[in-house]
Amino acid sequence: MTTPEERTRAILGGRELLATLAQGRGSYSPDLVRTLAMTLLRHYPLDVDIDVMAAALPHLWAESAKARRRPIH
Repeated sequence: MTTPEERTRAILGGRELLATLAQGRGSYSPDLVRTLAMTLLRHYPLDVDIDVMAAALPHLWAESAKARRRPIH
């Protein structure tokens, strides 16, 4: 079971990983990136978690089904 702290750490770590990759500094082996992604995804929020957050905080979150309909730009 994922704790709130683990879930929050996964969100923050995911943002940090994406920012690092987006900067394009250094070279990263596919194995390292895959390992980091698997570590973060282990505690990443599921759709049901996002839907609960959307119900509690609709001004900050959207339901997962609604968000999937729109492309990311």
